[in-house]
Formats: sequence, structure tokens, C-alpha cells
Amino acid sequence: MELFKETFGIRNRQERPYGTISSKGKYEEMIKNAKKIANDLSKENGVIGITLCGGLSRGYADELSEIDLIVYLENEVYNDWITGMGPIPHSDALWKGNYVDVEFFSFEKEAKENWDLIKKWDASYNVILFDPKKKIEALFNEKDVFSSLEKYQCISEYFGKCMYIGNLVILQWINRGDPLAANQLISNAISALIGLVFLANDEYPPHEKWALNYSYSLKWLPKDWKNRISEIILTKEVSVEEVERRRGLFIALYKDCWEKLVGKESRNLEFIDIITLQELQFIVDNSPISIEKFADSFDIKHLSYEPIYKFSNIITRDGKKYISFNREKFIEQQKANFPEILEWSKPLLNLLKIK
Repeated sequence: MELFKETFGIRNRQERPYGTISSKGKYEEMIKNAKKIANDLSKENGVIGITLCGGLSRGYADELSEIDLIVYLENEVYNDWITGMGPIPHSDALWKGNYVDVEFFSFEKEAKENWDLIKKWDASYNVILFDPKKKIEALFNEKDVFSSLEKYQCISEYFGKCMYIGNLVILQWINRGDPLAANQLISNAISALIGLVFLANDEYPPHEKWALNYSYSLKWLPKDWKNRISEIILTKEVSVEEVERRRGLFIALYKDCWEKLVGKESRNLEFIDIITLQELQFIVDNSPISIEKFADSFDIKHLSYEPIYKFSNIITRDGKKYISFNREKFIEQQKANFPEILEWSKPLLNLLKIK
């Protein structure tokens, strides 16, 4: 299902979200040491490339930081290094006076593997320290794609946590007389709210460790973002009144993020309504359209769901099945405020653009 277009080359943007760290900096010293270690490792046989990752690659270091490096290796050499035959320990170690976290990657395996979003986010900040044949650069450019499917999965998850957990389930616990459980679930849903802000900026959602801190530097933020999110995070007491205060603030902030994602006119639509509207609009704009073409972008099962079912006909031409939009029926129903349609589907139908 395609909700948004694919985004390529996020790592090459001039401005990216960054951490706002107030502790004493050790960046220059640690960068110098990282480059020295990388230079030493680059002389080993089978080393294809080396990248700097972690906090150092994103521009900061403090007393709690370590030198994070990834060494990309030929497959046979990789098998040697992970069995303790390499020149440096794997993962966390104290190495020549430096706290390091060195990962060994098989370049061949990394090239074939599908990277998850956290890995893409991390790699989008990696600094290439050694790459004589430009293989690492090519690999990063190939993997640096925020796909439509990934965006769909993110927004589906975030919507569920915000509107189901952060709203309906909260009301259930109020009715059940447990404001402590309700407050805990609001706190749980905040991560989804932060994720929506990154999606609204077409940025990879960061690891949760960094998400809120990095959100401060995003180009677009809801008005008074930091203060509003602070008021939601803060739990002043265990009471129904406190739950209602936090839930109200949560939903208002969610609506602002949702509007940025889907547009002002769709601000009050549910996630499934947004999908249905896209599917119906696609049918309207392309009618008659083959079932195969519809299935390239959408879930074919949705053809049997209301309201698509009631305004689409399946016709056969030259032995091939097509979807035809019933424009006459739609206009007739629209004039009567859609008497044959479920009440909650009516708002999306009023946003449908009929030629």
C-alpha cells in the first residue's frame, strides 16, 4: 500500500536533525583518536571500508561517549575476525586507552540484506573514514531509501498508538476506575507522537533513545512543541482529572501532527479513512481500471469493503476484469447525504473529487 512517495538520499541533505547536548564536549579529541584507529585498521587485509557511527558521526561526544566504528570486510576475513582472529576486539572494549565499540560487517551480506529503519537512520549519519573503491558510498546510496511501504507501516503503527492506546483505551481505564493504568498508557503513546513529527518532516524516525532530543531541531514542529510535549510527559498526580488533562493535550498535539501529514481537510479522518479515500480517488481518476493495476498499489481485498464496494462495479472487457466507478449512483447518494452508507464513512466521501 502506497501512502507516500519514496524518498531517496536523506543522508545527503545539508540539514539533518541533530542532538542538543549540554554536557562537556570531547568531540575533537575523540574524532582524532577514531581516525587513528580507522587508519590502523585500514591497513589490514580484507578491509573494504570503515565508517564512524554513533554520537561522534552526528557531531558530539561527552564523558559518556565511546568511539563507534563499523569495519566492512571481505566475507572470509569477516569469518576470521568474528572468531577472535582480528586485530581488535568486537563490540565494546577498552582499546589503547579508548572506549570503543567496533562492529564487524560482511560487505557481501550487508549489500544483500534489507536494512530496517533504525539501521537506515544510523547509516544516514555515518561518516566514511576509509573507502578506497567507493563501495561503501555506493552501498549507502543504494540503501538510503525511505520507502512508501515503510512510511505506511510507521504511520499505521503511530496512528494506532495515538488514537487507540492514547485515546480509546485511556477512556476505558477511566471507566474501569484505574487512573494509574490510564496515565501509564498515555506515557507509552508519547513515542508514537514523536514518531509522527519525524514523518511529518519526511525524516527517518530515530532510535527512541534520541527521538525526543532530536525532534527539537526538526524544520517543522507543531506550535510550542517542547512546552506542549513537556506538559504531556509530566504526571502531576494519579487521578481521573489528571488523565483527562494529559489526554486532552495529547490529542490536540496529535491532531496538529496528523494535519501536517494528511492535510487540513483530512485532519479529523481516521487512518483507515485516509486509505479508503486514496483508493476511491484512484478508482475515480482512472476508471475503468484493471484489477491488476489497482492491486499494484492497494490491497485488492478493499474492493469488497464499504464504501468502495457500493460505488464500484467489476466489469469484464476482452476477458479482463476492470473496476468501474459508479458516478451516477455516487452523485445521487451524495445529494441525499449517503443514506446507504455507514455514518463514519460519510466524511471521507465528501472529500472525494469527482470529475
